Amino acid sequence: MNLTKEIQRCRKCIDQKLVSSDRLDTSEKPYVRFQVEKKWKPDKVKVLFIAESPPPKGYFYSLEETGGSSGLQTEVQKYLHLDQSLEEFKERRYFLLDTIKCRLNKAKSIKAPLRLAKISKNCAREFLKREIDGLRPDTIFVLGKTAKEALEQFPDFEELREHRITDKLDKNLSGYRVILCVFPGGQTRMHRDKIDQAFARIRKQ
Repeated sequence: MNLTKEIQRCRKCIDQKLVSSDRLDTSEKPYVRFQVEKKWKPDKVKVLFIAESPPPKGYFYSLEETGGSSGLQTEVQKYLHLDQSLEEFKERRYFLLDTIKCRLNKAKSIKAPLRLAKISKNCAREFLKREIDGLRPDTIFVLGKTAKEALEQFPDFEELREHRITDKLDKNLSGYRVILCVFPGGQTRMHRDKIDQAFARIRKQ
């Protein structure tokens, strides 16, 4: 079974009772629905962006006629100084993956942070490390605390535990250039300068 099919069929967070089905929608995996690997993966990935999870509505790789793009797409392309074009994003050899493949409804639980950490680490163990190993990007651009915590559980990236997402980390870890960045948008506007500084490191490439 290939990785895309495994992602589509996965229900492990539900089966392991990490979260209930009304809080984690395993029926629709946006990565699969929007054929991300087939349509948007460059032949060679220069920068791999790792985010948390698909939003409740929209998706980074969805187009207007299929439900609308997400605020993350708008924010990322703004900081990269690109137009709102997924084609240009691909041409620059950029690619984005979510740590969590399902749509997660965080609003329904007061224990969301704890649940979120368990789900993201579980999903990362199942898929994320294999995706990174398969893509072999030049740079891993970590968008937000949840993505960092998922990545740091692997020996190659455990040094990330020593850093906060707001640290200006840009260093080589096990052959990958890793950059930490505050998740752009929403409640992180006070970190706008730090976010722009992080993106500037790859805009110069």
